Amino acid sequence: MAQLHHEKGTVHGRGAELAVIGNGNRHFAEGFKKDLGLETPLFVDTKRDAYRALGMRRSFRRTLLSPRILAHGFRAWKKGFRQARRQGDPWQLGGVLVVLPGGRVAYRYLSGEAGDHPPVEDVLSALPS
Repeated sequence: MAQLHHEKGTVHGRGAELAVIGNGNRHFAEGFKKDLGLETPLFVDTKRDAYRALGMRRSFRRTLLSPRILAHGFRAWKKGFRQARRQGDPWQLGGVLVVLPGGRVAYRYLSGEAGDHPPVEDVLSALPS
């Protein structure tokens, strides 16, 4: 989200909006938004209904036991991100969708493991010009 948030001018310039769905509680969501300086809609889904509906994975092995997790964590650490207190379902993986007016999904990326995010360029290229 932080990488896309840095591109919010491009996103808004194309008539789009960023939105976040988290599975922690509302208090955690407000802290997350404040810590990252997000100015985007943030929703909470403690039951993870949206995650299931979108086909997002939930996996102990992919969130904790993948060897690439260390690389993802190191990359985030180098960019200044630190793991805060865990909130929500720690085994729930996320993803990124670009949903166009009318509900058509123009881009869908499901994270394969913790720390797995799509290239920002791919997401931006799915937005209307």
